[in-house]
Amino acid sequence: MMNEMQVFNVLVGLLFAVSILYVVIAPFTKVEESFNVQATHDILAFGLDIGKYDHLQFPGVVPRTFIGPIVLALFAVPLQFLRAADGSRFPLLLITRSELAFLTVTSITKLLSSFRSVFSSTDACFAALCFLSQFHLLFYSSRPLPNVFALVLTNVANALRINSPESSVSMFILCVAAAIFRCEIGILVLTTLVADSFVFPKTLPKRILLGFLGGVLGALASFQTDSAFWTRPCYPELEVFHFNVILNKSTEWGVSPAHWYFTSAIPRALLGSLPLAVYGLALDRRLARIVYPNLAFVLIYSYLPHKELRFIFYALPVLSLCAGVGLSSLFKNRSKSKLRYLAFLCGCGFLLASLLVTTFALHASRLNYPGGHALRTMHELEARAERANVLGGDKAHRFVHIDVNAAMTGVSRFLEDPAAWTYSKEEDHATFNWTDFSHLVTARPYMEGFKRIHVEHGFSTSSLRALSVKTEPKVFVHVREDLL
Repeated sequence: MMNEMQVFNVLVGLLFAVSILYVVIAPFTKVEESFNVQATHDILAFGLDIGKYDHLQFPGVVPRTFIGPIVLALFAVPLQFLRAADGSRFPLLLITRSELAFLTVTSITKLLSSFRSVFSSTDACFAALCFLSQFHLLFYSSRPLPNVFALVLTNVANALRINSPESSVSMFILCVAAAIFRCEIGILVLTTLVADSFVFPKTLPKRILLGFLGGVLGALASFQTDSAFWTRPCYPELEVFHFNVILNKSTEWGVSPAHWYFTSAIPRALLGSLPLAVYGLALDRRLARIVYPNLAFVLIYSYLPHKELRFIFYALPVLSLCAGVGLSSLFKNRSKSKLRYLAFLCGCGFLLASLLVTTFALHASRLNYPGGHALRTMHELEARAERANVLGGDKAHRFVHIDVNAAMTGVSRFLEDPAAWTYSKEEDHATFNWTDFSHLVTARPYMEGFKRIHVEHGFSTSSLRALSVKTEPKVFVHVREDLL
């Protein structure tokens, strides 16, 4: 029989394994992750030759920091020679995403270890099970969003607040995360300061000082780094704050009611862990100091009309700790009565149901990247045709246009083979002639002068009740007729 420490280590190992499994099953990235993916590629491929970087041609609505991509690229430099069979840097996409998964899960492990030292090994083991049963947190652990980079730091800060409650270092880390990656963490800084001021009033000046120092150092690091890469004076999070809060232009991407985070986002993220989290929070008053600042952050942030689950990632891990306490309590008291034993079985049933939903969500989510699959398929078809001498191997004619729909659903520079192909994502169709291209990767099913050679299906609708996922044609690959 394994002891609790061995069980804990196995569960931590599973957290790492599942996060990497998600990378393998759904390797491509979508538009929200586009900047960090392209930036990581460009740092590896072009180094300091910034003129070749993707962000200068496609800057996006607001600038983002290069600090996250720099970290991922630095660890991948020794392996930058790796290529896929189609000549692309696809293996490096898997490697850099796995690096981020490692950083994220390491921060979760740090949080669980601190939790175990203050609460109990049983509580930590059940909390780890709650993490494993949920879909969103581990699925996004490898996705290069600014929120995920920030999540690594907020997890470490929360771990310090659990293990060393009087330490002010956590405030320094939170302010660094806010200054570099996501400015909304400033709200979490304020709610945390208020909560800690009641418990440790004597440390408040030191917390404010370290927080201010972290914010200034983070802002300076971002300004210096990003001004160089954006080739202009640039502090990304200040521009993001101006765009989202002052101008309130984030509403152009949709609005949700004020209660959405509490009635939709958090329940979908926690799944069966939600009732266990409520029970655990009511059961153990020690959790209040950790959880309430995060819930207050979500409440205040609900004022912004545009809402997405990733905006409140930072609150999910501590809620999972509450769920661990709840399920652990049910486990410890299961033998006291038949009713308590039934309650424990219900708690386990919640996690099993969550695992079923997670498996279903993974199957549906992997179908959300038809652009990436289509581009890789185009390379494979071309390679087969060349081997069969159908296209005569004329590499000069390999000029592909990738339209917006394909570019937003999985295409990145990691999938390109620049030695054999030329790629265009030009959006102004009035400036070019379609027949200049040998291939098209597009949402258009028919193109005059081209023959369709592949149809890539993608996610359409799903029904959890029927356990079914429907797909439909999403992206088409065409080749110019005179090349056949």
